[in-house]
Amino acid sequence: MSNKTDRTKIHIIQTFFAMMNEMGFDKITVANLSKRAEINRGTFYHHFPDKYAVLEEVEEEIYSTFKQVLTDHVGWAVTEKIELYGRDQVEKLFKEACLVVMNYLYERKETAQTLLGEYGRPQFIEKLERAYISAVQEKIRLNPREFSESEKLQQEFIYHGAIAIVKRWIRSGAKESPEEIARVISKCMTTPPIEIFESIERR
Repeated sequence: MSNKTDRTKIHIIQTFFAMMNEMGFDKITVANLSKRAEINRGTFYHHFPDKYAVLEEVEEEIYSTFKQVLTDHVGWAVTEKIELYGRDQVEKLFKEACLVVMNYLYERKETAQTLLGEYGRPQFIEKLERAYISAVQEKIRLNPREFSESEKLQQEFIYHGAIAIVKRWIRSGAKESPEEIARVISKCMTTPPIEIFESIERR
């Protein structure tokens, strides 16, 4: 694929997401997308069979890369970390893992904002959430048994707390640095909630 072809494809994708952010996926047509991108329909069809393929290609690229990042950097069992490094180092290790993931999302913040926005794709976000939860669950070191209902509830609290932080960050424009968000998540993951509330109330 030539550089010109690459640039045209990227331009189509960028135009598509700008329109999706403005009007939603359903109102996009190949005709109005081509007009907005200042290309003819033949050029569009040279790269994509339809508008669904544009969205699917971007989502699949994000999902597969995100899943690999999680596999490489997230979900190492806490007990293993404590045994190897001591409890004092756990927060530092959580922060380092979080930072890799936050940097990845920050580099794609415009696309992420569209997918999380008014005209977003909740089913795709849920897919990313499941990937994150699975990456962590696969590394939890427990005796081979089913989780109790109480354990499942506690895991939900932890998982979705981290997810809520990331969603709020992206939806509000990702104004804070990835380092700051990684620090917040790692603190929430390694500090009892009561201590966090006490710290907030004392300020």
